[in-house]
Amino acid sequence: MFDSSFQLLLRRLGLVFLLYTLLRAVFFAFNSDHFAEASAGQVALAFVHGLRFDVAALVSINSLFILLSLLPHGNLQHPGYQKTLQWLFVLTNAPFIALALVDVEFFKFIGRRSGNEVLTITGDVMGQLGQLAGYYWYMGIGFVGLVIAIIKLYPKSDAIPERKPVLWQRYLRLLLVAGFVVLGIRGGIQLKPLRPAHAFVHEHASLGHLSLNTPFTFIKSIGKTTLEEKHFFTSDEELLANLPVKPGRYDTPTGEPLQENVVLIVLESFASEYIGALNNGEGYTPFLDSLASKGLLFRNSFANGRKSIEALPSILSGLPSLLPDPYITSPYQSNTIYSAGHLLRSAGYTTAFFHGATNGTMGFNQYTQMAGIQHYYGLDEYPSELRAAHFDGNWGIFDEPYLQYTVQEMNKFSQPFFSTVFTLSSHQPYTVPAQYKGKFPKGELEIHESVGYADHALREFFSTASKQPWYENTLFIIVADHTQKSIRPEYQNELGYHRVPLLLFHPAKKLEADVQKVTQHTDILPTMVDYLQLPTDKLMLFGQSVLDSAATGHALLYNGVSYYMVQQDGVTELTARDEVRSYTFPELMATDKVHVTQEQTLKAYVQYFKNKMLANDLYFWQQKH
Repeated sequence: MFDSSFQLLLRRLGLVFLLYTLLRAVFFAFNSDHFAEASAGQVALAFVHGLRFDVAALVSINSLFILLSLLPHGNLQHPGYQKTLQWLFVLTNAPFIALALVDVEFFKFIGRRSGNEVLTITGDVMGQLGQLAGYYWYMGIGFVGLVIAIIKLYPKSDAIPERKPVLWQRYLRLLLVAGFVVLGIRGGIQLKPLRPAHAFVHEHASLGHLSLNTPFTFIKSIGKTTLEEKHFFTSDEELLANLPVKPGRYDTPTGEPLQENVVLIVLESFASEYIGALNNGEGYTPFLDSLASKGLLFRNSFANGRKSIEALPSILSGLPSLLPDPYITSPYQSNTIYSAGHLLRSAGYTTAFFHGATNGTMGFNQYTQMAGIQHYYGLDEYPSELRAAHFDGNWGIFDEPYLQYTVQEMNKFSQPFFSTVFTLSSHQPYTVPAQYKGKFPKGELEIHESVGYADHALREFFSTASKQPWYENTLFIIVADHTQKSIRPEYQNELGYHRVPLLLFHPAKKLEADVQKVTQHTDILPTMVDYLQLPTDKLMLFGQSVLDSAATGHALLYNGVSYYMVQQDGVTELTARDEVRSYTFPELMATDKVHVTQEQTLKAYVQYFKNKMLANDLYFWQQKH
């Protein structure tokens, strides 16, 4: 089975494997200032972690070469066949070597490993080819040198004596190797295939870029939609002038930072349609309704996206879901993003994320790491002796026992702490524990009963939490990730599909705000910063604090075709052809009158999102203003 053909294959792939490590070392040498805060040991671990991504890229690129090297029939050692394999090997790997070398310098401009966006700048590159070749001449020489080295160092067949296994062994070997190739491309046996976000597990998030390699990020971006720059405004100054949220708004708080805890509860699929307090008492959430009478329930609140995987970047990072693909799986997932974990950890907070589903579900564990959150609690962390009894048979742990578990874990945290709890039971197939069958209203949709159960679990959570020493010193923020099935006609429109509850509650304080203002997911992070009086310039400009009486409320939505900006005095739509339409709010009735200010504001947001996402420069004012 380990004949000359197999040994040659391993040696040839090993050559590329060593080359990837060399390219990573070159990347580090040219961009060492980006990793200056990391110790030598942490850098070494990033190199080791990168081997996983190297294997995934290597076997993806060379899968045809691997197949042809191990064909069960024919004379694989024939000189002509071996020469063909050599040229296939060189021509297959050379373009990806070029990509990796280009990224050594291009990384300085975009701050992330490149994806398929490099294909969109081919025209610009060709137009500037002479100038670029003159400026980066050493990259061209390096590329030619590496290709020549591959040709010269390529292991030859006459270096290993030929031993031919019998035919059945060849077939078995090919089958086993195919299995290892698939495993290598997936990056292991984990729930979700390997993707760039898996690289960001280091204490210093920047080391994720070192662990990655450009061939891997490029391959993973194939088929993903790239953004197109917009030029509604000619300068950053003009762009900023047309945005309602300005840089520096939270740089200098009026008082000292509060040492209070924050518990953020994200309710699975809790559409506003199901909330009695938002529908004249007609709903399935008696506890949430009662809590609303003691806190702030915003009546015109919107999710920035339609999926759970789109909710976390909006809620934890202030980044709205304005991409064709979820940010977590997009080519831009390794962009520089400052999130709740980063901001609160720097203020001395213990940070945690709780989700009772299988670890890796929707990439939450990777994203929360990227968001700077220290501790992730999934199904694997739930007490093993309780899992079978509390498992819902589909996704994970039922809400009631899981929410009780989160209280007990939070009791172990030092204060102040920031905890996000993502519920589960109101997810399809809407399972309710056997002991609660028939206790909650069935309603008209299958989700209604599970919403009633989840609301009950929330009641029990607050009952237990209210007895804990940290309770009176805690701000609770409750929001839904997205909407679900609808039965009420008034919610069956573009705005209704995004309407979710947003509730702020403090056991020891009466909070003040205009609950009629338009709010959105991306308002949550600036609200926490504003409430806790944390000085920072690391907030994007999409959201604003809901507690800021001077802030104008708005929500940004994207349905895959058009962008919408919702404000109390109207809704503005920017179509795929850059046509602008206006509607009344909340009826969403078309109107002939286009408000110039609203049009300019929406265009500014779209240009800000697209251009700065492409440039990985969403916080550009930190250097310029």
